[in-house]
Amino acid sequence: MSYKYDQDLGGVMRRKSIYAENIYLNGQQLLNANTPGKVIYVDKNKDGGSGNGSSWSEAFLTITEAIADADDYDVIYISHGVYSEAATLNITQTGLKIFGSGTSGFIWGPTSLKSDTCKDHLITVNANEVEIAGLDFICNTDEKDAMRVATTKDIYKLHIHDCHFGLGTGEYGVYTGATYDSVDMHIDRCEFYNAMTCGVRMNGTRNKVTNCLFFVPASGIGIEYVPNAEDRPDSFIGHNRFIGSNSSDTGIKITGSPTAGTYLITDNFVANCATTITGYAGNDACCVLNYTGSAAGGALIDPSP
Repeated sequence: MSYKYDQDLGGVMRRKSIYAENIYLNGQQLLNANTPGKVIYVDKNKDGGSGNGSSWSEAFLTITEAIADADDYDVIYISHGVYSEAATLNITQTGLKIFGSGTSGFIWGPTSLKSDTCKDHLITVNANEVEIAGLDFICNTDEKDAMRVATTKDIYKLHIHDCHFGLGTGEYGVYTGATYDSVDMHIDRCEFYNAMTCGVRMNGTRNKVTNCLFFVPASGIGIEYVPNAEDRPDSFIGHNRFIGSNSSDTGIKITGSPTAGTYLITDNFVANCATTITGYAGNDACCVLNYTGSAAGGALIDPSP
């Protein structure tokens, strides 16, 4: 296939063919060339006012405009800068992909969503097969979250990765399944800082949180796992690192008691949390080979709490 050009913009490799566009973040391909949607561009620093989103020279100035223009399976690529949108970004398009320019160490610098003007959650996701990567969430609004998942319908196959959640006074980093089910959700390679209530609230089926870093403040929780009676969670929490304040904080908290299904909690390291892993561990739960640590050294957490 012949290519028009190769570019590395903000640490994200964009290789554009005459048919489609491949996007890479940290060397990982994010967009398959067979994705049927169009690419939409957002750049708040562009001169000349907002365009139609069809290219960098015609980029939208706000993410709100891009989401309003997007259809199923479209891709939104956002340049560096701090985006204080006027209202919650509600994703309802199947297969929508949103890629920022990364959170650190990139040529163009970070792409940040900030809640200075938006007085509600920064993003809600109510669509299947959505992918979100390379964004920095600055959530300053009391009792509001960086991301709410499955607020109006059951959703499937959400992938959140390579994002930074700097939560300030925000309540949750990612809050899933308040009323509806999130299915096959995967949160991977993300960082959660100072979520006043919880970094990730897991309430779904076949959910996974892997390779993430949690800084847990006083009275906070890194991950709370809440599926209850009659759920079939089949979920996995693994390869994460938790650094606490040793002041009523908890690394992993299991509050539900599912009657069927299997969930696995393994290979997590919890350092300096007042409580490492706590809660219900029956009905096919498996919590093994996790580690706790302090300045005095580490120890294996085994068997289940």
